[in-house]
Amino acid sequence: MKTFHTIALPFIAFTLLTACKSSHKIGSLKPSTTVDYGNWKYDSSISDEFDQSQLDTTKWYDTNPTWIGRAPALFRSSNVELKDGMMVLTGKRENVPNAPEGYHTFTTAAVQSKRKVLYGYFEIRCKPMKSALSSAFWLYTPDSVKQEEIDIFEICGRHDTDTSYEHTYFATTHYIIKKRDFKISDHVAHKTEYKLADQFIVAGLKWTREEIIWYLNGEEIRRRKNDFWHSPETINFDSEAFPTWWGLPSDEDNGGTFEIDYFRYWSQVNESDQSYRN
Repeated sequence: MKTFHTIALPFIAFTLLTACKSSHKIGSLKPSTTVDYGNWKYDSSISDEFDQSQLDTTKWYDTNPTWIGRAPALFRSSNVELKDGMMVLTGKRENVPNAPEGYHTFTTAAVQSKRKVLYGYFEIRCKPMKSALSSAFWLYTPDSVKQEEIDIFEICGRHDTDTSYEHTYFATTHYIIKKRDFKISDHVAHKTEYKLADQFIVAGLKWTREEIIWYLNGEEIRRRKNDFWHSPETINFDSEAFPTWWGLPSDEDNGGTFEIDYFRYWSQVNESDQSYRN
């Protein structure tokens, strides 16, 4: 069931708000964190509740248009569906006939926004995949000179030899200048008492000109100065194989589903936040 956060409402009104929705209720949504509510504006043109029967192709690509996935796992648009009010990305053990060289064993899924955004507050409610195929929510933009990337999270929901991964929420930034051999790549490995793939979580990111802040279930888990991330970026959800990080799924791991209940975006009033069409 979707949750619609608000403030200063009696219990009955709050119950009605969580049980149903209308355009004016969606427009008054507030982030689930402690960010300053008075300075943020909800943007329905970028947000998505995933309550339709099919993916909204005015907002999203049902794959990554410039990348086919991390080998040996191949992105396939057929692994993206809307079901029971959620967007579901599936990863599975599967061989695809005539797949590109190096792509075998697994298929996974990717969804990318058709618009880019510069700064804002980003939030999803989701249940990560219980698999060593990743569940990820991230922002990025590449061009001929540089690549900027903010990984809101990357999660390994199952690991048969190192179960600490199942409790680790990776919050990461990357910045690369391609012709100068200049690269920044850092992350915080936030540990939880619970296994991340065992329940729904609310993941948030506040991105401003001055700083970047990560949230998990409304609580701040990482903060850094915004030194480099000042270009409009696409919004991405995907599942990847990571053979050189935490390794490929074991023989007993046949993949699973990464379920996303909603994606919500707020821009900051009086900030030079904008959205961009590709």
